[in-house]
Amino acid sequence: MMNKGTDYERKQEELTWLENLQRNSWEPEVIISGITLAFLFVFPAKIYEFSVYLIQEVGVGYLPSLLILFYLTTVVSVFKIFFVVHLCLRFVWAGLLGLSYAFPEGVINKNLFKMAQDYEYQKPADMVLRLEKVCSMTFAYPVSLVLVFLTFTVYLGLLIGIYVWFDLNFFIIYVIFMVSMIGFMALTFAKKKTKLKTWYTQSMLNSISAIYQSNIGKWLAVVYAFLIFAFSTPIIISDTQDFTTFSNDRGLIEKELEWSAKYLHYETEHDFNTRYPRSFIPSEEISDDYLRLGIARYEGDGKIIEQLNTDFAKELDSLGWKTLEETADLHRVYIDEELVKIDSWSKHRIGTTKQKIYQTGIDISNLENGTHSLRVQKLLLEYGFVDNEPTLIILNQWDQFQFVKR
Repeated sequence: MMNKGTDYERKQEELTWLENLQRNSWEPEVIISGITLAFLFVFPAKIYEFSVYLIQEVGVGYLPSLLILFYLTTVVSVFKIFFVVHLCLRFVWAGLLGLSYAFPEGVINKNLFKMAQDYEYQKPADMVLRLEKVCSMTFAYPVSLVLVFLTFTVYLGLLIGIYVWFDLNFFIIYVIFMVSMIGFMALTFAKKKTKLKTWYTQSMLNSISAIYQSNIGKWLAVVYAFLIFAFSTPIIISDTQDFTTFSNDRGLIEKELEWSAKYLHYETEHDFNTRYPRSFIPSEEISDDYLRLGIARYEGDGKIIEQLNTDFAKELDSLGWKTLEETADLHRVYIDEELVKIDSWSKHRIGTTKQKIYQTGIDISNLENGTHSLRVQKLLLEYGFVDNEPTLIILNQWDQFQFVKR
């Protein structure tokens, strides 16, 4: 009897402790949301630079880097929306809380205009309690997504690590990823009760999802998640802008040629903390007789030099291309469509990003004052997505912009 009484008292204490936590949950909610949002608004720039770093320094292909960028940006953007919505709801809740303190009785009907006296109005305390539940529910919903994203991030990181370490064709990684996703979907929707499905169903991840679906409605939970993702779309587009310029194996498209971004080509317009995607010069206006030209180095280019010199030697001779000794030799520079002879390139690291670049000086003393066009042509090998067979390609407009000589 003594043990039963002690157990009962302990359970009562635990329930009281839990109830006190629930009543005061708004304090940690607001603190966590505020601190998390402060970090989330810094992450997109870091994610962008990390994805570019993978392409230029590690030699990861554009497609896997783009996948990483979109995935991580989506995760950050979705949680931004979640926590912004939560803080907005808490802002309204705080206003209602103050209203319930100032006017605890709520509406005094006889003091209203006659046309509004015959209606019933909500009590301030009722509105506070109702909105309190909504706020807590909104804050707790991302927990299920955290577990999903965490698991998916670890798996994605493992696949990318295998892709880089073993230098595999991305098609193989793509097939593994799709097969694993189809297998997971089959497990989730399978009617047969297996040990694996039982374990997954009883996990925290699925339990949280089931709590929401059973209490607020399965379709409402799905629609709410869909709306959050929809509202995050503009943020994702904004945070991934101009990433296509880091696709080293394609030329500039018509839009990029017509509306060129100055901050990608001129050092005076460029953010010192970000990387250059292609070529760049000191400023739009050049008052010297020598033009200093820089070109971004891509680690993946080094993998094709030997193959170009052996398997495509005849094609290089027919093109009259310079002997390929390093990745800078893959480029040809034209000013006003006249080929510029470049004897040598120097190697440097620049900015806080420590980006590797090639640099050279071009004599422009013979150019007249005015606007001139600079174009960079690039030689590359394009590998088949499935068969991985190389094809020689020439990107005539790998980069192009204008400068003004004074």
